[in-house]
Amino acid sequence: MAAAAAEPEGGPGGDSTAAAGEWFAAYTAYLKRAADQSSETIALYQEVTDRVVRGDLAPTATQDMLNSFVQARGTVYSEQVGELLLRFFTEMVRISTTFANELGQEVLPGAAAAAHIPRLSFDTGDPAAWFAQLNEFAQRLGASIGAVYQSLIDRAAAGDLERGKLEDATAGYMQRRLPKLLAELSTLYFGLLNGLTDLRIRAEREYLRGVLESSGATNGAAPFELSLRAPLGETATASVSIENTREDTARIRCLVRDIRRADGVGPALAPDLNFEQDELTLAPGEQATLGIRLALEPGKFEAGVRYVGTLEITGHGDPRLEVPLRIEPLEPSV
Repeated sequence: MAAAAAEPEGGPGGDSTAAAGEWFAAYTAYLKRAADQSSETIALYQEVTDRVVRGDLAPTATQDMLNSFVQARGTVYSEQVGELLLRFFTEMVRISTTFANELGQEVLPGAAAAAHIPRLSFDTGDPAAWFAQLNEFAQRLGASIGAVYQSLIDRAAAGDLERGKLEDATAGYMQRRLPKLLAELSTLYFGLLNGLTDLRIRAEREYLRGVLESSGATNGAAPFELSLRAPLGETATASVSIENTREDTARIRCLVRDIRRADGVGPALAPDLNFEQDELTLAPGEQATLGIRLALEPGKFEAGVRYVGTLEITGHGDPRLEVPLRIEPLEPSV
């Protein structure tokens, strides 16, 4: 009996095996990451339960805190989910368009030039504009692909295309490229799942920590706000805990912008605000506390007036984490 010829390592069989391996690796990494991140959340749930049993927290503590959390943080997390989805759709359009363009070039050389594939940019600052661009992109892409199909029909009608040659070219390209396309789409999909899981766990941790801290909240500040409070002319201090939940080292940067009066009166301020460190480098699973110092200068702030702002924390290129600031200058010390 003749032995079957071994398939080349880089042939279609090798591509399919590699694609399956990439998918399985992405899936395994997703499950491991979700399990690792869930462990602390479970511990926080357990601590809340223990405090309720001991009588340190009311049985309705989690329900009572929900409205406060949604009001303080709901919009921020909704925007971050939107950013993840926009990135996902942008990449999906890019990958699918590239595949279709390459197929057209394989079947009909010069189709790529004929298609005039439009570019689709991503702007997290204006989601509504992005969706408008996506609609325009779809219309222009449909018109371009229609022109390519018409070119194929015209050449076939003129006898310039052999049916067998066209089918062979299409089948050959699909056999070579399809496994890689599926691997790219799978990686993109699990990237979206990882991002959504990160946001969900981050929100759960922030919410549960807020429940645990609710009994200690002072000065009328919600536990989901960072309070800076000191007499006018002095320096207010606060700190925020940052954790790297990713599997690689993170470079964390912080920025505060748009400090203004809570009542909206007057322009935004440019206060003298400093961080203990301009940048933090955290190993996987590492936590750090970042100190913030704000000089309550009499020429910029007014005693008895509440000011608000936002602390933006970025790292890994993920959607930023935004922490509301509550700034309350008190009457000067005597």
